[in-house]
Amino acid sequence: MGCESAETQACLTSYAAAQEKVNQVDAKSKASVEASLTGVEAALATCKQAQRHREVDQLISAKNQLVAQVGALERRAARKSRKPPSPEELKRLEKEGDPNCPKGQAYRPEGAKEIRCTGPQLAEMSAAVAAKYFEDLGFRVKRPAPSRVEAEHGAERTTLVYADPPGESAPRCIELVPAPDIPWLEALTRATGANPSKLKTTTGKVKLTQGELTYAVDEKNNIVKIGDC
Repeated sequence: MGCESAETQACLTSYAAAQEKVNQVDAKSKASVEASLTGVEAALATCKQAQRHREVDQLISAKNQLVAQVGALERRAARKSRKPPSPEELKRLEKEGDPNCPKGQAYRPEGAKEIRCTGPQLAEMSAAVAAKYFEDLGFRVKRPAPSRVEAEHGAERTTLVYADPPGESAPRCIELVPAPDIPWLEALTRATGANPSKLKTTTGKVKLTQGELTYAVDEKNNIVKIGDC
């Protein structure tokens, strides 16, 4: 066997350390998952430099899983921190539906009946409504400009671009980067409410209240664009 380069030795050492952290991770602890993620990212950078493709592929897979787990834990914490509805409010929601989540979806609070969502689709929301929607879900929301809403949760990112000033208008462009475990078809359906059986190709059109919008999917980079982007 030939001698291994210093870069390869560094990769294998950091890879083994990252693997040990992943094997010992507490999936219910955000701090534990984030610590494992930090180790995996450090090993990934080292192994990319050493051009160790097998280790890089395995580290990317581990990173995606850990990022998705961090997102799930953050969502769970956000749901627990929200004030539960009063019995009167719960009865109203059960009867009339919830206008604060997109129609076509539903959820079931603990000890209650299923509640239908009656609000606009993400692709139909005004800038203010979209920002609040993502904040309620526990996303990190930024408004770098009045006409732009950026929401991030782990590896999942959504960017909405509006006319300037945005007013109550729907977005003219939506860019979705779904979590690694969410296929593009599901992300597109969630954002538009479109029938998934009619979304058979990576380019096409969807009908919304503001009219017909085009969409395009970049499968390699896991990006979905809707509208005039």
